[in-house]
Amino acid sequence: MKSVFAAALITFGVSAAFAQSVVVDVTLNPMGDFKAKTNQVKGVAQVSGDSVSAQNIVVNMKSLVTGVELRDKHTRKYLEVDKHPTATLISATGKGGKGTGKIKIKGIEKDISGTYKIEGKLLKADFELNASEFGIKDINYMGVGTEDIVKLHVEVPVVAGGAAPKKK
Repeated sequence: MKSVFAAALITFGVSAAFAQSVVVDVTLNPMGDFKAKTNQVKGVAQVSGDSVSAQNIVVNMKSLVTGVELRDKHTRKYLEVDKHPTATLISATGKGGKGTGKIKIKGIEKDISGTYKIEGKLLKADFELNASEFGIKDINYMGVGTEDIVKLHVEVPVVAGGAAPKKK
């Protein structure tokens, strides 16, 4: 089905010794919904004072699962995971619970924005993506399609950030 494009948006994930995950909420039309999930995410988010930043957070798109084998297969097909096995949060910054950044899915870079909160050693972020902006559109299986807008929920570990290293 169309769960594929939603999963691609999961780029906000991060790795470390803490939990990291991406969950994509996909709404089906005419009715229903599902979640695409992965915990195969690499990178870190940094916190410095009341600001956060992240760069080069990489998500393994081949690892997205929806709980239904056929839907997983369709998701991989629409996300073209053989050609584009990863999605990347190129960079992001935030302050006061709101953030912006740039994400790359299927070789296409787009600006994103969303909200976040820090709970302990985790950054929990929420944002929406328009799947058709990443070339993921016209998804339909047996009369059921997906909505263009998908919601991403990301949990990534945070580390203390400091001043950038000085160049010599």
